[in-house]
Amino acid sequence: MRAPHLRLLAIFLGLALAMPAAALELVSVRVEGLEDEAQRDNVLAALSLEKLNPARRRALTEARLSFLLRRAPREARQALEPFGHYESQVQTEVERNGELVSVRVRVVPGEPVRVRKREIALSGPGQSDEVLARRIARLRPREGQPFVHSVYEDGKASVDRLLAERGYFRARLDAHRVEVTRAERTADIALSWDTGPRHVLGEASFEGHQFREGLLENLVPWTPGEAYDQARLVQLQSSLAQLDYFSAIDIRPEPGEGEDLEVPVSVKLSPAKRSVWSAGVRFGTDSGLGLTGGLERRWVNDRGHKLDLLAGLAQRRNDLAASYRIPAFRWIDGWYTGSARLQQEQVNGINSELLEVAGSRSGRLGNWNLVAALNLRRERFEDAATGFDYSYSTLVYPSLWAQWSESDDPLYPRRARGLTMELRAGSAALGSDIDFVQLRAEGKLVHSVGRRNRLLLRAEIGTTVSDEFPSFPPSLRFYAGGDRSVRGYGYKDIGQFFIGTDGRRYVFGGKHLAVASVEYERMFNRTWGMAFFVDAGDAFDSRASFDPQVGAGMGLRWRSPVGPVRVDVAHGFGSDAANSVQLHLNIGPDL
Repeated sequence: MRAPHLRLLAIFLGLALAMPAAALELVSVRVEGLEDEAQRDNVLAALSLEKLNPARRRALTEARLSFLLRRAPREARQALEPFGHYESQVQTEVERNGELVSVRVRVVPGEPVRVRKREIALSGPGQSDEVLARRIARLRPREGQPFVHSVYEDGKASVDRLLAERGYFRARLDAHRVEVTRAERTADIALSWDTGPRHVLGEASFEGHQFREGLLENLVPWTPGEAYDQARLVQLQSSLAQLDYFSAIDIRPEPGEGEDLEVPVSVKLSPAKRSVWSAGVRFGTDSGLGLTGGLERRWVNDRGHKLDLLAGLAQRRNDLAASYRIPAFRWIDGWYTGSARLQQEQVNGINSELLEVAGSRSGRLGNWNLVAALNLRRERFEDAATGFDYSYSTLVYPSLWAQWSESDDPLYPRRARGLTMELRAGSAALGSDIDFVQLRAEGKLVHSVGRRNRLLLRAEIGTTVSDEFPSFPPSLRFYAGGDRSVRGYGYKDIGQFFIGTDGRRYVFGGKHLAVASVEYERMFNRTWGMAFFVDAGDAFDSRASFDPQVGAGMGLRWRSPVGPVRVDVAHGFGSDAANSVQLHLNIGPDL
């Protein structure tokens, strides 16, 4: 009689075992105990628990969870070895809320393995190369520092790159050994390179361009037989790109085999579109709403001459400009330029008309962009002090403009510095109505504060020396106020002023200028951010009349695909602002 009962019991147990166990859901995996973000991320990425896809996280069984928990300590310890931690202690904890499971991985990294001894050597002709010697001296990790695998490999790769950049194309790594003694927590490094001979630069050949022979050859910044340096090729690439003649530039060194150490350089070019027409709508706080159009003739002939035409029609300013540029590559890369400009402008209710003709020579010397010019300006402007009768000014003067800058990124720098200076000097002996000397300088500094914050500083000063300043034209006087000056004030709203016969306040500029700005920027992500700023400045005739006008506000920052866009709202607190609130729109790089 017992057999039927046993059979029923066996069937019941079999059905119970065949039923699927209740599924668990893995909600989160956290790594604790590691302050270094890179170590924490590497451990998390190595855990099989973290690698589970969403479907498997929702269908996790007890058996699978137990298996993965047993693997976690070994995976975490292996993930920390590249950072020099070979004796890490790892514990796992599971938190349950019904079927929901959270896993916490606690890590005690322990003392890292440190470099006890380094033997790094160069042999061959390159052992006397000072540039290579400095790179070797800066290699990390140094003695006493934790042996981090990525730092070691990056340093080794940087030497390999530098050898190639310096023309040691036959260099080889003879020894690369690291001996780790876990018991003593030490690592001994041995590296040795045989540099081989250094190659020399050969002739540069140009293909695919549209110019007469000899024009582009003047841009080559080396003479054949000079020691190979990749920086020279980069310099040539930059010079060709700045010409705006080509849509594609391919520069390739072609080192030979055997005993030949000369490296010919092949430059393959593709012409860009020859004529570029432009038309659009523009808006600026200085000019108002308007239209603009132009023609750029990238090359007029096989000598590489350029022609630019530009016309603008706006509420408060109309422009018509033309320039003709001739290549000047023999001394320093640059241009001979002849230009003419007509401008009609209204600033603070005062109308002016300007004709300017200039001849200039531009060039780049080191990190400096330079322009030397001879200028002729004929200006007619309303004189509000005499009831808006027209006054006339004729100035002939040489000028020198210089700009220097360095940054880690041309559009969105985290560290950058820039300086711009301009000098003008007019004399009656040259045909000017008055004698004068004018100097202006502007400096900018960008400094990162953490990963998402930047501090932006700006200062501008200017001075005019002339015994006949009342006859100085409005277009060359100093003003402050506007998007790129003191925000919270209108364009050219700050300066010496008088009350006209109509009872209106007219700003006519000053002999001297002093402006300063402090801005703090916080980016919420890679695209959007906010900024807070304080600006102050004045355009004045004497120390007694110096009255800094202060503006402060906040703004939105958008890192657009074409460059930074800044939208600011600012309040002016000085007497020139009349408690106004101004909206400012600014587009372009920080320097």
